[in-house]
Amino acid sequence: MSDVLFGQILDDRYATAFDASSAEMAWTDRTAPEVDRVAKILQPQGNERVLDMACGSSRHSLELRRRGFDVVGADISSDLIEIARRDAAEEDLDIDFVLADLRDLDFSDEFDLVLNLNDGAIGYLESDEENLKTFEVISHALKPGGRNLIQLPNVVYAKECLPQRSWIPASDMIELVEHRWDKKARRMEGKMVAARFGEVLENLDGIEFSQRLYSVDDLRQIYASVGMELLTVYHGSGRPRDPKPGHFEIFVEARKR
Repeated sequence: MSDVLFGQILDDRYATAFDASSAEMAWTDRTAPEVDRVAKILQPQGNERVLDMACGSSRHSLELRRRGFDVVGADISSDLIEIARRDAAEEDLDIDFVLADLRDLDFSDEFDLVLNLNDGAIGYLESDEENLKTFEVISHALKPGGRNLIQLPNVVYAKECLPQRSWIPASDMIELVEHRWDKKARRMEGKMVAARFGEVLENLDGIEFSQRLYSVDDLRQIYASVGMELLTVYHGSGRPRDPKPGHFEIFVEARKR
């Protein structure tokens, strides 16, 4: 595969890659069904306090608040937090948005649910040691018995099916995506480029990403190291199912002891 979309991806690219343009990518076009899936998996009562980690432009936070949840959204992008605050104000939705590197969050025993949706910054940091801090923050933020749901690419798929090119359709664009697998670093790397209908695609500027992927056994050990237990792995349908090579992503539910 030629590296049409790829250049060198900087270790800290995550800090600037997801700017205002990412709020309009094709994968943001499915908010209500994605929150429906969260509800199917977690079966919440509706009165839970929720931390939407790496909330982006807040689409999940907004939908959760519309459904009655008490929500806090956190993200590293000032552009996206600005959009989040604007959109919440337009709907008169009471949501607290925190602009911060997730490693700097200092919540303690405050949340019933922590959500890391659409990767939710899992595996995006510079090293295994730094990525472990994400799970430490999750555990620290949860009340005892509180639960975490993460959505992330399936390492089994990555090892067997990458490299590949694909696309995500939306109402006004097609999002071009290219993935490759770095076996040594166990990272999935790639770029997403929006091709809008009726517009000439003049360059291949887009969103670059590099993400450390984990097996279920890896995640079970990581959760145990931060005082949590992995409960169930789900397919994208929201049904319990072990990862298979044909599944691009998995959902993992864990609970704080």
